[in-house]
Amino acid sequence: MRIHLVQNAAVWKDPQASLLELDDLLATNLTSESNGDLLVLPEMFAQGFVTDLDILKFKDQILSDQESIFHWMKKTADYYGFMVVGSLPILEDGFLYNRMVAIRGGSDFHLQYDKKHLFSLAGENLHFRPGSQRVSWDYNAWTILPSICYDLRFPVWLRYQKDYQVILCVANWPKSRSLAWRSLLVARAIENQAYVVGVNRVGTDGTGTVYEGASMVVGPDGSILAQMGDQVGLCTVDLDPQALAVFRRAYPFLADADTFSFHSSENP
Repeated sequence: MRIHLVQNAAVWKDPQASLLELDDLLATNLTSESNGDLLVLPEMFAQGFVTDLDILKFKDQILSDQESIFHWMKKTADYYGFMVVGSLPILEDGFLYNRMVAIRGGSDFHLQYDKKHLFSLAGENLHFRPGSQRVSWDYNAWTILPSICYDLRFPVWLRYQKDYQVILCVANWPKSRSLAWRSLLVARAIENQAYVVGVNRVGTDGTGTVYEGASMVVGPDGSILAQMGDQVGLCTVDLDPQALAVFRRAYPFLADADTFSFHSSENP
């Protein structure tokens, strides 16, 4: 599976400006003939990690931005032929979700995951509703476990249960906690004997928070297969299913793992 990791610096609360910059970034690094399976963007890639979206005050703007971001993702997926992945605020049935969406080119097919662990330190829990479903995505003979930023700190939620080969994490992870970002990506790969793909933003957002990117791909043994710096850019990585299968057979540690079951509570 070929994955294109995209680090952008989202323009604060301005999806249209962010999407124009992304068009330029992709046009510089890819063509319509480029090969790939996934093109992965950070958490809230079009407006930054905006947590004060009061539905009563901003309902019309949220819906308008939601529509334009979906349209851009579909257009981009159609043009490049990849599945385009990223998260955005979604207003549905009167509730706001931080939703990770994957849209496949050439069709209306899409997948989704709602962020389970809301970042209360920044007040995300005050306006967003947490997801309650742990889901996996089947795509091109791969099974992917989607996750969003803060989810990475909760290993039980991401624990392998014979249900995936890749953990995909999109994030707005600050530079001030960059050691945790790198360490947790490696830890999740080692403990689950899986590929882990982490895509983070760069730049400074409207709250003054600085992000250094450091998007990474980690192998099932914890080795870093690719790592980006602190600049806007794109990195392409190929994942090998045979190498993963061979590693899991050679080191069947997961057979000795503790058993447990999820008891996902309903949304409050």
